[in-house]
Amino acid sequence: MGDFRMFVNLPVRIDILTLLPELLIGPFAASIMQRAQDKGLVEIHMHNIRDYSTDKHKNVDDYQYGGGAGMVMSIEPIVTIIEKLQKQRTYDEVIYMTPDGTLLEQNTCNDLSLKKNLIILCGHYKGIDERIREHFITREISIGSYVLSGGELAAAVLTDAIVRLLPGVLNDETSALTDSFQDKLLSPPVYTRPPEFRGWEVPKVLLSGNFPEIEKWREKKAIERTQERRPDLFDE
Repeated sequence: MGDFRMFVNLPVRIDILTLLPELLIGPFAASIMQRAQDKGLVEIHMHNIRDYSTDKHKNVDDYQYGGGAGMVMSIEPIVTIIEKLQKQRTYDEVIYMTPDGTLLEQNTCNDLSLKKNLIILCGHYKGIDERIREHFITREISIGSYVLSGGELAAAVLTDAIVRLLPGVLNDETSALTDSFQDKLLSPPVYTRPPEFRGWEVPKVLLSGNFPEIEKWREKKAIERTQERRPDLFDE
C-alpha cells in the first residue's frame, strides 16, 4: 500500500510525552526542524506528563516494588495521556526511548518517516512501569549503549532523523538518499571550492565532469571508508 500522504496532504504528527518539555524547545525551533513545521509538513506536540498526575504534588514517580535504588515512572499519568491521544486519532507507533531498546539505525528512520501519527515517550529515573511497555508500547528504541539523564535528547534525535526524510523538508530531496547508512555504507569524502588549498588538491576525477567515473570513485571510497571505520556495517 502506498503512503497515504501522497493522496491527502496531511502533515505527519509527532506527540512527545515528557517530564521536561523545555528541553525540547531548542531542537525544534531552528533550522530544518523549524522549516518543516512552518511548511506544514510536520506537527510536533509536547505533553507534560506532570499535567496528568492526580497526585496533589504532581509527583509522577514512586519507589519500585521489591526494593532497590532508583524511582520508577508511575503508570497512571502516562496511560491517561496515551489513551486520550488514541481517542483523538489512530497512531501507527507508540515509541519508548530507552537504553535497552533496539539500537536506532537508518532503516528504522526510513520506516518511521512513512508513518502518519507517532507517540514518543521519554523515559526517566529507572524507567517506566513495565505494564506500560507490555500493553501500550509498540516499539522501543535506543540511540546508543549509554545512559542519559532522560529520554528527551534521544527523542529529539529520533524526531530529527525522521523529519528530515519527509518529502519537501530538504531543499534537495536527493540529499537524504545519499547519506551515510542509506545503503549500509558510510558516505564517501566530499569536497568544495577552491580546487587547491595549501597544496592540498581535490581528486581530479571530481573535476572531470565524467559522472559515471565520479560515481565509481564515490562507491569505491564509500566501501573503503566503511571497511576501515565501520567493518560491522560492511559485514552486513
